[in-house]
Amino acid sequence: MDNLTHSLVGVLLSRAGVKRLAPRATVTLVLGANAPDIDLVALAWGDLAYLRHHRGLSHAMVGVPLLAALVATAVWLARGRRDWRRTYLAALAGVASHPLLDFTNTYGVRPWLPFSETWYSWDIVHIVDLWVWLALGLCVAGPSLGRLISGEIGAPAESGRAAAAAGLALLGAWWGARDVLHGRVTAMLEAHLYGGEPASAPERVAAFPSLANPLLWRGWVETERFHQVGPVDALEGFDPARGQVFYKPEDAAAVRAALGSRTGAEFAAFARYRMDMVDRQEDGYRVVFTDFRFQQARPRGFTCEILLDRELRVVGESFRY
Repeated sequence: MDNLTHSLVGVLLSRAGVKRLAPRATVTLVLGANAPDIDLVALAWGDLAYLRHHRGLSHAMVGVPLLAALVATAVWLARGRRDWRRTYLAALAGVASHPLLDFTNTYGVRPWLPFSETWYSWDIVHIVDLWVWLALGLCVAGPSLGRLISGEIGAPAESGRAAAAAGLALLGAWWGARDVLHGRVTAMLEAHLYGGEPASAPERVAAFPSLANPLLWRGWVETERFHQVGPVDALEGFDPARGQVFYKPEDAAAVRAALGSRTGAEFAAFARYRMDMVDRQEDGYRVVFTDFRFQQARPRGFTCEILLDRELRVVGESFRY
């Protein structure tokens, strides 16, 4: 998820009761909720290094308590070295919320690093969810506005705990609703044959959420011969004839050679819905790998390009994040 969502969740966790653990718990929680994105420093070594390390150890089970300790120590030193243990518990709550939120979108997390490189994702919300911004923003800003009004009329001000609990409950309910819609859309995709005559049954299907419309999804279907991508409305249904068709390349040897390169292998380990394109050239082949998850949001990003000579030897490789 984006850092605004992580920060809003940190504030709501504090107001919901975690701030009773330690002074300055809100600051600790917000810092902790954003701390796993420290892996941004990997960009200094290039796009491929960032792809390899983004949502890596800082988002994994082994990294969460260690990162929480760093956050707690920084806050503890800044506030006069008092009660590190309570500060650590607040930091731990903030850091742990980060990979949970990231798990809900299509990018996913690798929670069992360094023991397993397997990615896990729920695929139910967009990386930036405008409805989550609205709901959590209102729950954060509402009590502040209420205190301002109470101060003007002399009424007792509310603590904001009820609004914070409501905001976290709304987030959980939103995830539940999105999961139902996601299941409905994938069932629609699985219920059809594709490709005309002879029609093909899907081998795999997936549904990617849209930025603003919770009912509109981008459906993805893989058959033996091609991939198909098209819009799916969770209420109106799905037309299997709609969308774009991308045929799988016939030059399988070129694809295998490209996947044998360091860049190709690393991208293949990341990409869950990979599309392969092979362009025959006078002096060899140009092989391009992309990931359907990011094709619409970042059409020029998440692209791996491998150049091969006529003997299928790698002569160039690049990745653009």
